[in-house]
Amino acid sequence: MEIFIQLIINGCLTGTTYALMALGLSIIFGTLGLINFAHGDFIMLAMYGGFLISLFSGMDPYLGLFIMLPISFVLGVGLYRVLFKRLIDAPEEAHIIATFGLSFVFQYGAMLLFSAEYKSVSTDYSADVFHIWNQYIDYPHIYGAMAAVILIALLISFLRYTNTGRAIRAVSEQRRGAMMIGINVHKIYAIAAGIGLCCIAVSGVSLITFESVHPTIGVHFNLLCWIIVVLGGIGSIPGTIVGAMIIAVLEMLVGYYFEPTLTTFAYFIMFLAILMIRPSGIFGIKERRA
Repeated sequence: MEIFIQLIINGCLTGTTYALMALGLSIIFGTLGLINFAHGDFIMLAMYGGFLISLFSGMDPYLGLFIMLPISFVLGVGLYRVLFKRLIDAPEEAHIIATFGLSFVFQYGAMLLFSAEYKSVSTDYSADVFHIWNQYIDYPHIYGAMAAVILIALLISFLRYTNTGRAIRAVSEQRRGAMMIGINVHKIYAIAAGIGLCCIAVSGVSLITFESVHPTIGVHFNLLCWIIVVLGGIGSIPGTIVGAMIIAVLEMLVGYYFEPTLTTFAYFIMFLAILMIRPSGIFGIKERRA
């Protein structure tokens, strides 16, 4: 029983990081309507960013966020101006082809720069654990969960209580109506892309403190994020969080009691089972309207 509880706790802590990286996808897809198959590769790049900051400066990856967050926001705005803006009104096939191409560029670029070797970060707290009620929780997972919870809380507050946040919600629900009341839709799209990449930056930095990075790890994260977003309900922040928790706990249980190689198979079985009961996802899907 103690091992089972330990797995549940570790799954929930990891699930907060998964929720944050899936929220980055949900914001971009929900607002821009862009099918982004390079999302996992952005997470891979964020992990390499945390690795490089730690390698060259000796700085804790979380302190490196003061550098990475502004860069990520500017990169998101730039990507929207250069690429995403041209894809918004294009057929969905164009979204898939363009973002798959971007994914290959990122993967092979990372392979040229870093080789195919696994890279990891060692911090002062990498081997430290927190002991409570016969459970041992490692500090990298605790700090990752804290960073994710803080950013998710800030994101929810931003979307709910600020004019820009309310504009993002309005554009995601009814673009044409938002334009009619004077909202600068393209400005909102650019901000949403920047926020999405900031979520990716924090999740990537959290992941590099307890997981190794390699050039093709983005493929796994891309699949993971799309399953979480669709499972929870596209456009639903609570749904994304719940979906991430389910996936992360399932990952821990299957990896321990069966084989780690079976986790992807388990994702799909559980995913299909839930969608058979609720085709719109756990919290329903908000359809995007013109």
